[in-house]
Formats: sequence, structure tokens, C-alpha cells
Amino acid sequence: MKIKYFSHSCFEIKSKIIILTDPFFSKNPLAPKYEGNPDLILVTHEHFDHSDTSRFDSLVVCPVGLKLKNSQEMKIGEKRIIEGVRIEMVTSTHPQSSYPTGFVFEVEGKRLYHPGDTYIDGVKPLGNIDLFFVPIGGYYTMNIAEAVEAMKIIKPKLAIPMHYNTFPQIGADPEEFKAKAEKEGFKVKVLKIGEEIEI
Repeated sequence: MKIKYFSHSCFEIKSKIIILTDPFFSKNPLAPKYEGNPDLILVTHEHFDHSDTSRFDSLVVCPVGLKLKNSQEMKIGEKRIIEGVRIEMVTSTHPQSSYPTGFVFEVEGKRLYHPGDTYIDGVKPLGNIDLFFVPIGGYYTMNIAEAVEAMKIIKPKLAIPMHYNTFPQIGADPEEFKAKAEKEGFKVKVLKIGEEIEI
């Protein structure tokens, strides 16, 4: 599969189908132009910087109570297979949201964890995780030190930092996170905005 970073918490996961997480394009000066046509969009919570879906006709999976176009709502703890993708909605801790969530979803036999906006107390063991999209910006989420602690809880095979430098309040150095996490024995890949990797 290919993973491409579009800034903030937005990633495109391209396999047999295309998945987009927490889109944020219309009011995001850092986001590159996106011309993809995702089959499935995963939205973790209602805030504008995670739920910019109106321009798409894609199927949207979102938390219960969030009324978006073409949406299927899920509750925390619920598991479904949607568009052939096994999806579990998991808890997050983000008091600014009415129903903060994250997703564990399977692509090509690999388990990916996107926690949305969460503080450290929202991170729980989830079993085998191949890829952890980890927020590091602080203020609205974990900071770098807490993100390293989250790595110890999740124990992913690979982590990609997210949710930093989009706003002044969440300024953080992803290379600092990478160095600290790797010192603890973890593998981290810092993606530049618009960069794509294959895993």
C-alpha cells in the first residue's frame, strides 16, 4: 500500500481502494491540491480541520451524531466491514469534541491506527498495530513526550507523526519526536507534506 501525507491529520492510503483520513483542505494553507477520488473517508470527529468532506461524493465513516453527506455512523467499540475494509471505532480523549474517536482499520493484512485528536489518556493497548499515525503537536493533543509514551502503549511496527505545525498552538518538531522515539527502540518515518511512501 502507499501512504501519502496531506498535512495535519490527513493521509491517503492507496491499495485496492483509496482511503482518506480526516480531510482538511479548504481552509488549510499547508495542504497541497488534492485531486484524488477516495472510495472511503474516515472522519474521527466533527471539527472542521478533520471533517472537510463536502466536496467529495465518497462514502464517509464517522462518529454517531455527525451528519455528513453519504455517511455511515459508528459507535466506539463497533466493528464493521465497509468497502471491504475491516474497521473498528476506538476511543480517544479530546474534551473539545462531543464524541472523539479513532479508527483501527485493516489494509492488505496490516492494521493501521489513526486516533484522531487524542491526549495520552485516550491511548489504550490495541494488540498488533503495524502503522500508528501519532499526533505530536500538543495543546489539542499529546505533545512529543506524551507521544513517545503512547508509542510504548501501542508498540507499533512503524509510526508517522501528524497534527503539528498547522496552527501556531501546535508547533512541534517531528524530527525531535523521531529521535526520542527511536531512542526507545521504535521506528518512525517523518513524511513531508505531499510525500508518499510504500509499506
